This record gives sequence, C-alpha cells and structure tokens, in this order.
Amino acid sequence: MSELLGKVEEPDDRSCRSDDSNGEIFKNVPKNSSMFRIWKIEGLRVTAVTGSNMGHFLSELAYIIYAVSPKDGPLPYPGMPVKELKSTTVVRVIHFWIGTACDSTISGAAALRAAELDSQVSATILSREAQGRESPRFLSYFRQRFVIENFHFETPSCRLHRVTGVAVPALTELEKVDWDHFSSRDVILIDILPKGIVFLWLGSSADPLHKRHAVSILETRKENNNGRVIIVDDGYEQTLPKSDRQLFANILDPSTRLVKPDRPYRVNVPSPVKLYRCSEQSGKYKVAELKSGPILRSDLTSESVYLIDRGEAGVWAWVGRNVNAREKLEAIRNARGFVKKKNYSNGVSVERALEGYEPTEMKALVRGWEPAKTRPLTLPSSFEPDYMYERPKIAAECQLVDDGSGERTLWRIVHKEGMIQVEDKGIYYAEACYVMCYKYGQGRRSRTIIYCWEGVHSINTDREASLEAACRLSEDTSAQLIKAYQGREPPHLLQIYDGKLKILAGRHRDSPPDKYLVRVFGSTPYTSKAVERPLRSSSLDSSGVFILFSNLPIVWCGGRSTGDARQASRRLAPRNAPLMIENNEDDDFWAELGGKGTYGTETVDDGEELEKHLYQCLTEGEMFVGEEVLGFGQNSLLPEAVWLLDAGNVIWVWIGKSTSKLLKECVHDAMIFLYTHPAGRDRNTTISVIKQGAIRCLFKYIKSYDKKNRYFTFFLGMEPSTFIGLFDNWNYNLLREYKSFETFCTLLQDKESFPKIQTLLKSSSNFDNYVKYPLSVLKGNPEHLPSGVDVVHKEMHLTFDNFIAIFKMEPEEFVKLPAWKRQRLKQSAGLF
Repeated sequence: MSELLGKVEEPDDRSCRSDDSNGEIFKNVPKNSSMFRIWKIEGLRVTAVTGSNMGHFLSELAYIIYAVSPKDGPLPYPGMPVKELKSTTVVRVIHFWIGTACDSTISGAAALRAAELDSQVSATILSREAQGRESPRFLSYFRQRFVIENFHFETPSCRLHRVTGVAVPALTELEKVDWDHFSSRDVILIDILPKGIVFLWLGSSADPLHKRHAVSILETRKENNNGRVIIVDDGYEQTLPKSDRQLFANILDPSTRLVKPDRPYRVNVPSPVKLYRCSEQSGKYKVAELKSGPILRSDLTSESVYLIDRGEAGVWAWVGRNVNAREKLEAIRNARGFVKKKNYSNGVSVERALEGYEPTEMKALVRGWEPAKTRPLTLPSSFEPDYMYERPKIAAECQLVDDGSGERTLWRIVHKEGMIQVEDKGIYYAEACYVMCYKYGQGRRSRTIIYCWEGVHSINTDREASLEAACRLSEDTSAQLIKAYQGREPPHLLQIYDGKLKILAGRHRDSPPDKYLVRVFGSTPYTSKAVERPLRSSSLDSSGVFILFSNLPIVWCGGRSTGDARQASRRLAPRNAPLMIENNEDDDFWAELGGKGTYGTETVDDGEELEKHLYQCLTEGEMFVGEEVLGFGQNSLLPEAVWLLDAGNVIWVWIGKSTSKLLKECVHDAMIFLYTHPAGRDRNTTISVIKQGAIRCLFKYIKSYDKKNRYFTFFLGMEPSTFIGLFDNWNYNLLREYKSFETFCTLLQDKESFPKIQTLLKSSSNFDNYVKYPLSVLKGNPEHLPSGVDVVHKEMHLTFDNFIAIFKMEPEEFVKLPAWKRQRLKQSAGLF
C-alpha cells in the first residue's frame, strides 16, 4: 500500500521505542493531558508507534491506542500536541485493536496490556476493536486515511486492497490475489508494483463513496510518481484494450472469475436492543436479561454492571460508580464471554463506559438522560430572511428561516381526488393531510419549502398521497421538503401562522363549527398553537389556557397557567373574548360545556436534551445500518453519499449531488431510522430533506501534459440557515472546486480515449441495475435461485462480458429483438 500512496514507508527505528520491561512502558503516560499515542504488540513486546506510521496497521499484530481530550473539545488525532487539561472534564480512551491474522498470544497480551494501562490512568472508555469492525470513535482519529496491511518478508509483485470507509478512506490489504475476494459491492485496487500500474476495479453495486475514496488515493499516488491507472468496471473486464486486458488476465484468470453479489459482514445489522445485569453469585459470574428496549437511564443503578446488547452491532458494558475495582477492570473480559456465549462473530465490538462519563455514542442507546433545557428566544416581531441567514446559530436553535411572511399556497390531499387547493384560514383538521408551498427570500437567496403535514387521524392512503405530492413538488421546485406530524409541528410552520394555527378534530371543512373548545400551547409565535379538545368540562386543566369559541367566546385560564400562555391566547382569541380565571366561572360558562364537572391534569412531554449525531444514511431491508461519524463537521458531508443528521427535534437528510437517491426513499430511510432507533425515538419527529447546492459554476482545469483546457461543473452549497447553524464555521465555498468521481477518472487517465473504451460503453438501459450472478448460478434449479433474481429476465443478471459471449450482441440490441427470438436464444443458453 505504501507504493499506492506514492512513497515507501520503511520502519523508522528512530521514532519507534521498544520496551521489554513489562511494567515501564506506561510509567510516564499522563492522565490529564491531551494526547494521542499508539503501541504495537509483537509477541510479548510493546513498541511505541509514532510519526507517519500512525494510521498504518498490520493484520498479524495487535495495537493499543490511548487518546485523551477534553469532554467538549475536538477528538484527538495522531501528532496532536500534548497539553495539560485543567478545570475540565477529561475523556480518557483506551482501544486495543486485534488484527485478523493475530495469534492468541498477541491478542491476549494486548488485552493484558490494555488492562494494565487502564489500572494506571482510569480510562473513561475501554474498547476492544477487531479488524474490519472498528468503532466510529476509533476511526474518527485518523483524518486522512486508515490502512491495514499484511506482513511480507519480500515485497510481492501484485497486491490487492479493498477500499471502504465513510468519512475518510479505509484500505485493507487482502490475503492473496484471487477472485475469491471480489464482490459486486467492492472497490478494489490491484497494484502491479514492478510495472507501476494500478487497476481500479469497481463493483457494479459499489458504494459511490468508496469509489470517490479510491480515486482520491490514486490522485495522491499519481502526484508522487505519475504511475498509470486503469479503471475496470465489474463485468466489463473483456472490453479493456488488448494489452491491458492481457495484463489483467495474467493476474486474475478470467476463466475462474466468480464475483459474489455481496460479502459476509459487509454490514453489521443491529439486533433489537436488550439490557442485561451482571452479578457474582456463589463465586460465579452471572448475566441475567432484564428487558428489551427501549432502555431508560433509570434502569441503570450505580451498584451494578449492565450489558447493552445490539447483537452484531456491538455490546456496551456500563459500570456503575459504586462497583468495585475488580468488576470494573473485568467488565470487558466478561462482556467478551457474553459475546462468545451468544455465538456472535468474533469481531463484534465490546466497549466499556463508566457512570457519569458515558460517551455520546453510548448515550444514544438509552433514553431519559436530561430533560430539554431550551427556552424560546425573544425575536423581533418581523424580520427578513437575511436576519437568520446572518445568524445561523439562532436560526438552527429556533428552526426559523424567516418571520413567516413569505408567499404560501395550501392544498388538501385526498387519495382519490388528488391535490385540492384550499383557502388558507389557518385551520388544519386532524383527519386530513395538507401540503404547503412556501416561498421566501429574493434573487439568488430565494428559496422554497414544501411542507407535508399529516393529521393524527388521517388515513394511510391520504398520507401516502400527500408524501407523493410533496416529493413531486419539491423535485419540481428544488425545494426543501419537511414532513411534519400533528403534535410535532415545526416552529417555522407555526411562525407562518403567527402562532395562530388551530388544529380541529374531524374531516376538513370550509368553515369551523359554530362552537368548539381549544387548548393553547406555547408562548411565542413560533411555539404557540391551539388544539381542539372535547366540548366538556373534563377537558379543562388547571395548568392550561383554553378558548371557547361560540357566540360568546371566552378565554379560560387555569390557576396554574403561565403568563406567557395567557398572552399567547390573546393572539388566537377574538378581541371581544373576556378572560376568565379558574374558580370564577359563571353558570353560562358551565352550560356551554354541558355542565360543571371534575377535570385532571394533561401531561405535556417537554422531551429530553439530545446530542447531535451524523450518520451515513443507509438501510438494509427495514433496518437502519448507517455508520456514525464522530467529531463531524461540514467537511464530513461528501457529495457521493446521503447523510442523516439527528438534531433531536429534527431529522435532517442531506442529499449529495453525486447520488441518485429519490426524495421519497430518503424520507423512508429517515422513518426507518426513527422506527428502529434503539432508544425508542418519537416516530412523529419532523423530517427535513435538503439537497446539496443550487447554483452552478464552471471550474477551469489546465492539464500540463496535453495543454488542453477542460471545464467542469460544480455546485455551490445553498443549504438553509436552520441547517448551517448546526455546524461550526460553515464555509460557503468549501465544495466550490470539489471534483466528482467522473472528473477524477478523467484526470487520472493518460489518454482522452479512456471513457470511450469502457465507462461510456456501459449499457444505457437498466441492464447495469440488475445484480450480477455467474452463469452457473442462473442455470440452476429455479427453486434454488437467489431471492433477487428476476426469473423472467435471467439474462439481465449476467455480466456484460458473459452477455456478449453468450448472445454475441449487446443488451440494447437483445431487447429490440422479437419476443420469440429472445426466448429461443435464452433457451439455447439455458436461461429460459
């Protein structure tokens, strides 16, 4: 891999200090200074790793990483300066990493040495990492790339590396050069060292993010030694130029080609979360299941050790503050025993957290940490979009892009009737669904938001129709899409109605009933609304404010209601409505409610304080499997992926320009995230979907070797201020000169002719959208075919090369043939 990076990484003996004294290596490691250190375990010997070797791991060894940082500060990284931390909460993390080819002696030594270091520094997090299953925290330290290689006594003539990674590239050297390592989900670098040639093999179903990581690595290589790069598409190997095709065949025999659709453990699908309590009884350590999720903070007591189990997605050991030192030190070992007893795979991550020092990724698995602390901000009565554009932090906190005075159009959505434009009177009905188009700003800063609101008693067919309509409108207008639910209305939607939105029971009607009762919620224009309650005295609540709309309207204020709520009611109530305080009611008031009666207290959930989390937006089946990015920033939003930002009260989905995912698919993924969240998140949380960029610009690239001027199109980010404010130091020009995967491919080629050879020869039909299988699999018994095979169109599951070899024509030509002729050809090939 060192050659791929354009330089030779020889062991630097001057920067590597070994220590055989079995107790002195960690003697001078500080507890309260920010730092990042790595040691490798070779047999029983511990060797410090420094300099450029950090981030490079050998699969035959084990490593210990010690990282210290302030709790609310940036994550540690290799080469960071050592700085004493005073008067702040310190996060001390120990990881011990086990390579797949590491023997039990080395892995055992790593566990012992990690425990030794833990006993000295009292780590707040202790984590066992396995190659290929590294935790998000471990990966977050390496900001350029993370490389795993095999040990070689002699440099081989050819090496394979698989490219993965989310925020940064991860490269893993494969054991041998063989088709066994290839799957359609992979991106693989085939490095022919003596010739200085790298084949970049792209699986037909490979993640665009991995493709982008691969070409960025190859660009570095080309800048260093100008080696040659040849890009090969899965199933199109035989379309390479003759000399390249022969070279590729010498390395990987085409007659033995077997590319699997997927590989094991590519994605670690989490199991439903479960909680176990650990205890020692009669000298035996026992683990008892307490409950399935959601797990509450109150379920964890300071006197015990608990295991939070998510199956193949990992196990956390939570250690109460009153647990004795021995149990604390053995928590990881006991959790490993639990993993083995459950027959989970050997690489499942096991991590330990201490009470009071829980990391953000562990807290996300448990509910009820802290109640929400946010209080409404006092804002000007009216303000332009520029006010929030210039104050993105305020915009993000109150979720307002403007003062709500923009242009709006409202439709009621009925499955059988479609979109019905209605007069917007500021009244929604609980059995209806609505879509609103809201336009704000001027000139280059003009924007559109499409709101999709679902009443709590609306039917599923209307909900589906409203989402379809909202997605269609959003696509047509390049708008932000916001999916909202009754009871969780976004602040900006309430601001549009100046805090006067009324939500009434029943179906949509052109005018409200003559008499009805509503309860007032909130205090400011962007938090207040009125929701209908049954017209009876039992609906009242001493802590609330209610408005009785009738011929003689009345504002009723409970004895424990707040002044803010009473003030908010004045926006909603008719001007002639008198204020009536609890216990001062007259007979006419009770008569309007059907008589005097008793009433209780309605519970209002203020929610809890939630930290922000960024994930790659990925689902497998009906489970969310996106990997979290810790310590994220704006530069984590790579255009080749869709990203999900969990901001607590809003689930944001950011769609990169280089992805082809549809809006509706993104909304569905966000819903799966909420529905399958281990902490049992509110399914009615607002979902906001935005696309990267809106303004095109041209970038001129001058290549010295051919003196040709080339122009590429890029996009400037135009995300709303409510999203921008969730990031520190947003740079509006960050992606101005960002080069796409296709642009990189062009720049990596030595000749202009490459795209005509292969990439542009790829089928323009939907042929490449089918998962590919070997001919032998497709000719098998129909009952034993993989579940994803279209039995009517088996030929579409062939690789392009196999298709040409069997039918002597391209897929586009084949589909134009008469049906009888296609059937005869398929019959001859055994694919009918």
